[in-house]
Amino acid sequence: MRPCIARFITSLLVAVILYLPARAEIIISELMYNPQGTDLDTTVTPNISREWAEIYNTGAAAVNIGGWQFGDAADSQWASAFPANTMLQPYQALVVTGDATSFDLEWGTGINRIQVSSFPSLANTPSTNNERPTIRNGSGQVIDAVTYNENFNATTDPWPKINGDDGHSIMLVPQGLSAAANDHGVYWKPSVRGVYGATFRSADGENHGSPGFVAMVPQTPFAPSPDAAWSMVIMPDTQNYVKNDFYQPLLPKLTGWIRDNRDAYKIQAVLQEGDIVNNNNTNSPSSGNQTSSQQWPAAQAGMFVLNGYVPYIMAAGNHDFGFTNADNRDTMVNNYFKPTDNPLTDPAKGGILKGEMTAGDITNAYYAFTAPDGRKVLIFSLEWEPRPAVVTWANSIAGLSQYSGYTAVLLTHNYLQPDNTRSTTTNVAGDASGETLWQNLIKTHSNFEMVFNGHFGGDGEGYLDSTDNAGKTVHQMFLNTQFETLGGDGWVRLVEFLNDGTTVHVRTYSPLLDLYRTTPEYDFEFQLSPLPAEPGDYNGDHVVDAADYVLYRKYYGSRTNSTADANHDGIVNEFDYQIWRQRFGNPWPAGSGSLFTVIPEPSTLVLFFLAGSLSPAILRRRSRS
Repeated sequence: MRPCIARFITSLLVAVILYLPARAEIIISELMYNPQGTDLDTTVTPNISREWAEIYNTGAAAVNIGGWQFGDAADSQWASAFPANTMLQPYQALVVTGDATSFDLEWGTGINRIQVSSFPSLANTPSTNNERPTIRNGSGQVIDAVTYNENFNATTDPWPKINGDDGHSIMLVPQGLSAAANDHGVYWKPSVRGVYGATFRSADGENHGSPGFVAMVPQTPFAPSPDAAWSMVIMPDTQNYVKNDFYQPLLPKLTGWIRDNRDAYKIQAVLQEGDIVNNNNTNSPSSGNQTSSQQWPAAQAGMFVLNGYVPYIMAAGNHDFGFTNADNRDTMVNNYFKPTDNPLTDPAKGGILKGEMTAGDITNAYYAFTAPDGRKVLIFSLEWEPRPAVVTWANSIAGLSQYSGYTAVLLTHNYLQPDNTRSTTTNVAGDASGETLWQNLIKTHSNFEMVFNGHFGGDGEGYLDSTDNAGKTVHQMFLNTQFETLGGDGWVRLVEFLNDGTTVHVRTYSPLLDLYRTTPEYDFEFQLSPLPAEPGDYNGDHVVDAADYVLYRKYYGSRTNSTADANHDGIVNEFDYQIWRQRFGNPWPAGSGSLFTVIPEPSTLVLFFLAGSLSPAILRRRSRS
């Protein structure tokens, strides 16, 4: 083809494209079909309708949707037509509701929405035969239709299941924003606070949804923080995973992800926050379809996935005592979980368990380990609302001089509440509430720096930092997702300890949904006390090298500057050189590697300094990567 003809054709195609009308596609993007409470409450006047649907314009042109209808084509139920000249702008969402007043009460004002009459009743247990939400135009032409299901366990094209205590809408993820894609369940997820614009609302029932907001950018794959030295995993209440046979396969999937990602995230321990089961000892479950003798083996099977891979620490919650809910202090936990089950916990095999208040009873126990960055960690697991004798025992351990340099952690069930305050009441007078534990245990020891608990409902999270008697900050964190759908949606908390030796990065991820929560309540950082200095590491960069000898020479003979006083005898002298020489080439923690095979004498260090002036990288290799 001659060049002039090719240029003409190209110009013609560009002109045609420019003058073609912009394509618009209206799709169903979110459905609230199972809110908390009654979908249509006819016991009050006016009636309250809590269901709604969201539609979305995926195109770059506005669309006049006046006269269109939303309905359930499977049941031939159609709402009244949208008002004339209702415009849906490019990339704009519109909520269709049968009750604007109750919608505004629950979700707030300012959301783009319209009210229609005769809003169709959407099935709470949908199947391919009984539900087909549909949009049709004024001529009756179907614009988009979704046949949603609840086949969560299907091997192909599963749809989410919504049946938790909280209400959830189902929402399209960004990859599903088309009329073709939204036919497939894989592109629909339960709306969860902190994911793709979803919020938690509780003015008229406790519900998760993102009405009026559609995320267009997919989350990047969840991965370890690049500057993390190691991590712990926090597992909230697991009771709802085991009280129903339908959900019992989910717990091994959750712990399986932890096992399979142990090395990638450098997971050193898993902390389970209590309420391992829903009923401790009954053949008449208070909810669900599993007796206690079925719940405990299911919990055991789920946690045993970690045996030999990661040590785990169990807290005992109120549902782990008595018959159904802390009726007494009897518990079955020790029948199903023993230190000998996991060699990484078993003290006889070098595991992290260091002691129990009562031999053979893990409901009050303490654990200790040294993390890869050298931080020494002491973890207490205390029973539901600890009795006075338990608090006395924990004080006796926390106050031991051998643990003065440790970062102490409290794992218990009842402590911090969703309103970010410590609990103040207990079932039995004299037992310890969260406030009692703070006043009589945590703030009296300078080594406590973190607290983790579950138990409470509400929005399912909380954070409080408080100053102890020594002036140190203690970070107290609550997480519980049991009231969400799927028995808890599979959420875990990654607590990552970064290479700088002080920063902790907390993130919240669901291996079951493959989503992570991005709002500040679920993704945040705080600071711990710095790591102790390695002897001979005079500049504090976690490696003993020639740069530390420079400081030794600089302060040699000083009685006022202790920077290079490794043995703390009040003077920088030859003894401090010998300590530096012995530790030369060792990054923190001690003994984990060597940068040089020969320990230099002072006379040879001049060569190192000369080389360093030409190429500092030859001399310095920091532990942070």
